[in-house]
Amino acid sequence: MKIEEELRIKGKVIPHKPMRELTSLRIGGTADFFVIPEDLEDLKKVLTFCRKEGLPMFIIGNGTKLLVRDEGFRGVVIKLGRSFKKIESNGSKIKVGAGVDLSTLINFTVERSLSGLECLVGIPGTVGGAVVRNAGAFGECLSDKILSAKVITEDNGNLTFLRKEMKFGYRSSTFWENKNLVVIEVSLELTPGKKERILSRMKEAKRRKASTQPLSIPSAGCVFKNPPSFSAGFLIQQAGCAGMRIGDAEVSPQHSNFIVNRGKATAKDMLELIKEVQGRVKDKFGITLETELEII
Repeated sequence: MKIEEELRIKGKVIPHKPMRELTSLRIGGTADFFVIPEDLEDLKKVLTFCRKEGLPMFIIGNGTKLLVRDEGFRGVVIKLGRSFKKIESNGSKIKVGAGVDLSTLINFTVERSLSGLECLVGIPGTVGGAVVRNAGAFGECLSDKILSAKVITEDNGNLTFLRKEMKFGYRSSTFWENKNLVVIEVSLELTPGKKERILSRMKEAKRRKASTQPLSIPSAGCVFKNPPSFSAGFLIQQAGCAGMRIGDAEVSPQHSNFIVNRGKATAKDMLELIKEVQGRVKDKFGITLETELEII
């Protein structure tokens, strides 16, 4: 199927895209099509086409919470393009496109002496992905600052969700539960503050992450959700899994809730290691660890 001819969008349509090039783990087989819609008109064309043709699809941000299987993805992977990368400010209120990198948004807010996103520093995702998974760190979440979100619905209509309608939970939201809703823009309200203090808090967050996480090695961040009253990393370490390795997939000795790619790890290696870790923690503590990682 030559969907690049049928779609006729302003953006890009790339067939046979290796998913390892799009994920932070550097793992994954080939996607049939990788599409970058440039604007809302493009996006609606792509969504309509995929639904009409019955093609599986998913929206990707920076691929930081994804494990794509070695067989790849038989369908269409969509990454939001240029028109979804705009930021506007009105006092302490921010409107930001879902395609904006979190790091870009944080820099934008720091320059305007707006506080509230310091906890997200160092998270290499996009705003859209951060909303869908309710990204956070150090006990704070992005959802704490959200006012509303604009989405495209299953019938290509535009809808605005207020924060109370988004059902935010631990690394989850309405949009995580319902993949037919595509987040395109988010409104935030931050707190005016002193730039020096904001920078100081960011520096401390970076220091804490650098001292406890294997940031220089390909990973997808934390692999497992923290069960109630426990740190997943602590349970994994106590179960004797730190440093455990299958192929080039390794439970990081620095942070046991990270499984890193030491070179040429495959999705099969990762999945086997995840299963082994879950088994050992279950045997020792009677707790079943749930993956935070999305497996495609």
